[in-house]
Amino acid sequence: MASFRFQLLQLLVVLSQGWANLNVQNNYRNMMVRLATNKAALAGIQVLREGRVEVSFDFGASWGTICSTSWSMREANVVCRQLGLGYASKASQGTEHGDSRKYPWGMVGTLCRGTERRLADCIRESHYPNLCNARNHNVSIAACVSHSADLEIGLVDIERTARLEAVPMSRLTCAMEEHCVSADAYEIRRTNPHAARILLRFSVKASNVGTADVSPYANYKEWVWHQCHRHYHSMNVFATFDVYDLNYRKVAQGHKASFCLMDSECRPGVRQKYTCGNTTQGISVGCADTYTDVLDCQWVDVTRVPINRRYILRVALNPEYKLGEISFENNGAECLLDYTGVRQTTRIFNCRRKPLWFKI
Repeated sequence: MASFRFQLLQLLVVLSQGWANLNVQNNYRNMMVRLATNKAALAGIQVLREGRVEVSFDFGASWGTICSTSWSMREANVVCRQLGLGYASKASQGTEHGDSRKYPWGMVGTLCRGTERRLADCIRESHYPNLCNARNHNVSIAACVSHSADLEIGLVDIERTARLEAVPMSRLTCAMEEHCVSADAYEIRRTNPHAARILLRFSVKASNVGTADVSPYANYKEWVWHQCHRHYHSMNVFATFDVYDLNYRKVAQGHKASFCLMDSECRPGVRQKYTCGNTTQGISVGCADTYTDVLDCQWVDVTRVPINRRYILRVALNPEYKLGEISFENNGAECLLDYTGVRQTTRIFNCRRKPLWFKI
């Protein structure tokens, strides 16, 4: 595997759609990384903590930028770690710190798990990224902070609270606005608005075990008031809930479409700080927010899932990497689900903490 990875990293980058071949030095063992910017106000500070990510393969004689399909907090975390700047608070592709016309790409298709020590330890995307073409002027950007939040999913809460409930769609108006039921429900509602959905409910606990508070990624002035649920939505997807067969074919899915983040409970000596209000959402260090099984969207719609079979339930926090974290290795859980269609015998068990999925 190590040999294959090294050979993969040595491949020459070929730009698509009429661009000439771009020969990149392939000595990845000596790859250097830095942050750079064309913003005069930022360039003058002693240590740059935000900018375009640049790499060099010739000991700093020349530098190139990065284009990637999957540039995320994972990749940015590795950059910040390598530079000794802590953790990523931002990962994007744009032109605010210069574009690829003035600062051409030196590497394409970077893909990191997020646990690597150096960017050189990461792998490459299995296919050349289609978006890395002449029309795209974006470069990869990272911002680093000394301290970061770290969400950790609870396991006991999922197993202990799991239950089936049949709920008529007439009671799911708010949830259906947020697309928290299966697609077929919207068709059925037209002719039978009181038809029931079978919901697999369970609680999910999100603890902040990091060194900084969890803060919603959007500015609070951009949060949206949801009249049906009567609270502010500060994030589109905080958690996902998926059911797979034992061959990992998805048979049902759910999600926490948005959330009202707060300190539900804190360890001794830590004061609760965040409430479910506008401007006051978050999770303090040492606190947790528990979304209980009685809440809307805290379920998977299993109405059409075949009964009397064993499945895998996978729960993931911050699945889109919108929030910066120290690690994404403790954000997920996988549990076994015995689904009988009967409340008394359906159960979730053997939950184990798993990382967010990493696609190679």
